[in-house]
Amino acid sequence: MLPKKYKLPAKDFRYVYSKGLKFRGQYGMLVALASSSAPKFGFVLNKKVGNAVQRHRMTRLLRVIVMELVKELDFDNYKFNFEYVAFEFCDSKEILKADVITQFKNAIK
Repeated sequence: MLPKKYKLPAKDFRYVYSKGLKFRGQYGMLVALASSSAPKFGFVLNKKVGNAVQRHRMTRLLRVIVMELVKELDFDNYKFNFEYVAFEFCDSKEILKADVITQFKNAIK
């Protein structure tokens, strides 16, 4: 589970998407916007990704991947709001993590 301090509030999703820099990957797009507080993460999966079971599975995988990255890359030093918009379903954690890592590294440069 993603701790509350890392959750992007619902009111900020549209603002981050419209003003942020976009980094496209194979399974989705990462939108990053500079902020003044600790990093926050949000996930968007529409009905094109799959049925409800697949969407929830991918959301859980993304949450786990983000928490691993927060620990590995010390994200507390970066002041960004992130939103991940999924385009395609991916059931493999390793493949999805590799895709997300490249997007995060491009975003925090």
